[in-house]
Amino acid sequence: MTDTILPFIIESSGLRGRLVRLDSVLDKILEAHGYIEPVARLTAELATMAVMLGSMLKYEGIFTLQVQTEGAIKILVSDFTSAGDLRACATLDKDFMTEDQGASLLGKGYVAFTVDQGENTERYQGIVELSPGGLLESIQTYFTQSEQIRTGVRMAVSRIDGRWRGAAIMLQDMPEEGGILPSEGVIVSAAEDDWRRAMILLQSCTDEELLSASIDGEDVLFRLFHEDGVRVFDKKPAQKGCRCTMEKIGGILSTMPPDDIAHMAENGRITVTCEFCNHDFSFDPEAFRRNIKP
Repeated sequence: MTDTILPFIIESSGLRGRLVRLDSVLDKILEAHGYIEPVARLTAELATMAVMLGSMLKYEGIFTLQVQTEGAIKILVSDFTSAGDLRACATLDKDFMTEDQGASLLGKGYVAFTVDQGENTERYQGIVELSPGGLLESIQTYFTQSEQIRTGVRMAVSRIDGRWRGAAIMLQDMPEEGGILPSEGVIVSAAEDDWRRAMILLQSCTDEELLSASIDGEDVLFRLFHEDGVRVFDKKPAQKGCRCTMEKIGGILSTMPPDDIAHMAENGRITVTCEFCNHDFSFDPEAFRRNIKP
């Protein structure tokens, strides 16, 4: 296992895809929070899909995948930058403390997809209802209904020998301009047969193959699609990366009213904890009062 994204194409059908495999980056993100296992697993799934989807976009910026629910997990969020930096976290109901409440982790909610390409650009956001089948089914529904792109995904997340691993394969059938999807009435064709065959092969991939430390990504794809011709492209890296800095947080605090600054201080210091990386930043409240950079 390596923290990489491997793009590929199935030459006989033109279907395009990505294979994402995460190990140390996922483990580092999760160990900073100490979530109970069901929460950690959902966070790992979201992070894996954020890498999968973010790596497919042609942009310089940030892709964010966010789930908001009525369950014990109020918010799940992960983002992935064009530089390969990944982060993720979960916001829990304050009364959710024990693992035996795991059945109520998620309720009704939605999944939001956001692309932010920086200043002077318009943010793109798509939203889909959270499916009872979970995150994976919701994402497939989004692409089929909103983007008009047939999408198949096979994902596995597990804690192996005390370390979290996540992997996913996504295949997409990019229709020609003006084309419509089979759900809208297209007669079954050779292209449809190709799609069905690819989906059968994709779902035949086991969790063990996806997550195995002894089988590299190229071999996984060759096992699945060698009869149809699979061509891989250059791997791309993924690494843990958070955008929190002393300067950025200090800049936010400097815009707050003096009364709020005074209220935040405890034992003569203001401590701000990043929700993503769980890192503490400590400030002198007097610096803000005197309008001095902390």
